[in-house]
Order: sequence, then C-alpha cells, then structure tokens
Amino acid sequence: MAIFANKRKPDTELGFGTKNYNGRVRFISSDGQVNVKRTGLSGIENIDIYHWLISTTLTKLFIVIFAGYIVINTLFALVYFWIGAEYFGGLTYTTSTDNFLALFFFSAQTLTTVGYGHIYPASTTTSTIAAIESLLGLLGFALATGVLYGRFSRPKAHLLYSRNVIIAPYMEMTGLMFRVANYKQYELIETEAQVILSIDNKETNRRDFLQLPLERSKINFLTLSWTIVHPIDDKSPVYGLSVQDLIDRDAEIIILIKGINDTQSQSVFSRFSYKAEEMLENVKFKPLSQFADAKGRLNIDVKEIHSVLPVQAVKIS
Repeated sequence: MAIFANKRKPDTELGFGTKNYNGRVRFISSDGQVNVKRTGLSGIENIDIYHWLISTTLTKLFIVIFAGYIVINTLFALVYFWIGAEYFGGLTYTTSTDNFLALFFFSAQTLTTVGYGHIYPASTTTSTIAAIESLLGLLGFALATGVLYGRFSRPKAHLLYSRNVIIAPYMEMTGLMFRVANYKQYELIETEAQVILSIDNKETNRRDFLQLPLERSKINFLTLSWTIVHPIDDKSPVYGLSVQDLIDRDAEIIILIKGINDTQSQSVFSRFSYKAEEMLENVKFKPLSQFADAKGRLNIDVKEIHSVLPVQAVKIS
C-alpha cells in the first residue's frame, strides 16, 4: 500500500483561499472591516439587521431610531384619524390638521406609555388600537435598548495605527514597521500581532498571502506605543523589492492584533491594512513626547504616533 506524503508547502490561510481574486482590491478596508460582500442569496437572506445595527455608526443608528419613531407614530395617527376624531375624548379642535397633529402626539404618548390624559380613547376600537400600540412601544424600546447596550458592552480594541507603514533602518539592515497605540484608558494585556503580506504572484497569476516574521510578536502590556517591526533580511518576502515593485504588484500589509481588555477580562481583536501606496521610505518614527504630571503619572501624546523624521536613503535589502 503506497503512502503519499503531503508535499504541499505550508502557507498562511486568512480565509481568502489560494484561488482568490487577483485584481487590484483591498482585502481589509481602512476601518478594519473585511472588504468582502456576500451575494447570491435572496434579498431576505442577505439582510442581517442586528449586525448592521451593532456595527453601523451612531449617527446612522440614531437616524434610523428617530425615523422609525416618526413613521410609527404617523401610521397610528392616520389609523386614529381614519376611525374618527369623535371617538376620542378631549379632542376639541375643529380643523382636520389640528386633529391629526393632536392624534399624532396622542400616538407618541401612547407608544412611550407616558399618557398625559389630555386626549383619551372613548370607544372599544380606539382603546384596542391604543393597547396594541402600547405593546409595540414596549417591545420596540426594549429592542432599541438592547441594541444600544450591545454596542456599549461589546468588547473592542481601541487601537490607533500610524498613518503610514515605513521602511527605516533597523539594526544593521532595514525593517518594515508601523506603530500602534491604545487611545483609551484601560490596559491591553497579552497583546499579540500577526502581519501578512498580500501580493500578486506574477508567475502563477494568483495572490499570495505570506507571513512576515516580526522582531517581537507579543508584548505583555500595551501601555505606551508599540513599533511592530519586520526585519528585511534575505529570507523576507519583500527582500530586494522596491516600493514601486510593491505598488506594481498591488501589495497589501494586513495586520491582525488580539489582546485582553483588562477591564472586561475579555479578548479583543483589531484588523488593519496598508496598501503599498501608503509606504514611506527614508524616514523613521519620531519618539513620542513623554512627561510626568503632578501625580507622577507618565503622559504620552498618542497623536504623535504618525510623526516621522527624515533619515539617509535606505534600501529594502
């Protein structure tokens, strides 16, 4: 019985596969989201309301909540208006516009269960509809509260990445490096980094995902800033390639960082990427300003994480 050895070369699998799209595209967007949209299903199957509510911006979320609040109250006001103003006690207005506005505000008071009592349902039909609206209001606000709490309580790594990835002198060679800092007041512990180079392979006409070995892939505390360095030695995938070569081959530096939020004692993750066009040469990072305040605490300005200083010309070799 013949035994066949698996001779496939180990590679870094990010989930994009080996027979992947090799056009000029960014696999990780600038906000850390995976830049892939899944299609091919029906419209309903493609809808993920909870994910959208949790991940969208606060501005969009509040616009949706406010718009939904207005639409629901308008719909119930139209139902009440269609039934007739005479079925409501305390409704003393004479014009249709005034009656509709009064019924709109009555709907808002019913939906929120405030119930000022100035206008009240005076028939079984209107009382039934008002009861249904009160139930929908309780359920709706419970859902909205759950979404807001889910956004507030979701563990998240608040990492600030340097604006550019740079090629700078490193020991007796050069290194590909970038900086990260935690811009919140909690601490990230047991922080690990993984850096992958995504690049077009001209020979196979596919995209390769290559692990970039790091000078240091893990630190115990991310208290100040962390300059993550890939030494460019003769074993590096970018050895001998110029920045223009990386641009021509649509190179993308993909960063995956995970750590533990010491406040919540939960693992958090962060993704980011740089395109080759965001790479700088002949510069080095400027050290962050540090000083001790009156209480003896060390202060750093995390906004300086982007600052660089010029150096003599270096090569990727």
